[in-house]
Amino acid sequence: MENREVNGMKSGCKRRIELPDEILAEIVARLPFRSVTRFKAVCKGWRSLIESTYFRRLFVFAHQKSSSSWSLMCGTFGWSVQEMAGFYGCKRYGLPRRLGSYIPPHGLVDKYKIIACADGLVLLRTVTKGEAFIVGSPVLRQWVQLPPHPWKGISSSVEVTGLVTRVEDSVVLEYKVVCMDNELGLEVESLIFEIYSSVTGRWTRKEVRCPRLIVSLSYQRCLSLNKMLHWLDNHYRSRSNVGAIVAYDFYAADDQQQCRVIPFPDQKACFRRAYTTSGGFLIYIDYINKIHLLLRLWRLEEYTSDSGRWQLTQEINLTSFGCDHRYFPVAMHPSETHIIYMGNPDKALVSIDLKTHKLTLHTKSSAYRDTMVYHYLRTVYLSVNAGFDHDVFYTPQFTLPTWMGSVPRAPSI
Repeated sequence: MENREVNGMKSGCKRRIELPDEILAEIVARLPFRSVTRFKAVCKGWRSLIESTYFRRLFVFAHQKSSSSWSLMCGTFGWSVQEMAGFYGCKRYGLPRRLGSYIPPHGLVDKYKIIACADGLVLLRTVTKGEAFIVGSPVLRQWVQLPPHPWKGISSSVEVTGLVTRVEDSVVLEYKVVCMDNELGLEVESLIFEIYSSVTGRWTRKEVRCPRLIVSLSYQRCLSLNKMLHWLDNHYRSRSNVGAIVAYDFYAADDQQQCRVIPFPDQKACFRRAYTTSGGFLIYIDYINKIHLLLRLWRLEEYTSDSGRWQLTQEINLTSFGCDHRYFPVAMHPSETHIIYMGNPDKALVSIDLKTHKLTLHTKSSAYRDTMVYHYLRTVYLSVNAGFDHDVFYTPQFTLPTWMGSVPRAPSI
């Protein structure tokens, strides 16, 4: 057991205190992550202690009930960071501002587009000086430029769609950047992926057979969860369902069980719909606003059966919350499963606590109608009100993991 020296003051005199590593770790682990990272610069011994598995587990345990920073983004990602709501200053990370303010990387002068995010990592694409992909942690300010895409210039139909991670013991061990061929057309039986792995540092091409016919895949609304990417097929039809989720597990050992086409649990597509994540599950929301303003929350319990298994977890009449027919579902809180976010073109974004029945307005600026949030929510409202093929909407959540480790990179990078 090693001791660390700490200078103290008593009656105007300096004294040296030696603390065992175990006690020092217990003290430091209770600090926010932002403060913890500063201790790494004190000396090699402190850096070694803080980067140890022992300390990481202490930190995760000490902050298991603490909230974490996260942001709710405006629709699909684009040329700039537009947050509908940003939650920061939490005990776990202690960040002084919104997550979106940490993007782009310091010194990046190229015009960039945000493609995806997962477990604190962000995927960017630069476009002004030749296309390049960059993956990094905005909080740690660590960024990795990927090797050139081998199909660039060969196939213009290849489109980057998502970022998927493998997390173990609260640490992101690896990630994969996924591109797809968007010229497969309607009604396809297989998907073609081009995948970059942070382990190998190489791009590989893979064709995957699907268990059901995919009618029309939405490449832009890709959701990353539990080592899988999820896409929407709004045109999928069966006898009792309208729309489906196409899910692919990029880390499964059995290749035959990786791809799933899971119909939504609806009998009729006559409501405003969204899909999101909360509590580690994929959540599907439908809102019947004809008479009773009925909101239903469905949780995807398993992927293994032919149709998946949905569990109806909430069924609420929103008139008791003061909502009207102009509201539509946007997303759920990523960790607090009783909080849902609803959009309204007049009142912007509101959160509803299903336990306390409290409704909170998140956009209070007098210049609200001049913001990107207003234009995004109004566009969504006009779409759902017009009933554009009963579309299912997706609003990305930019969340941080319980512990932020260094960005994985291949040995050659």
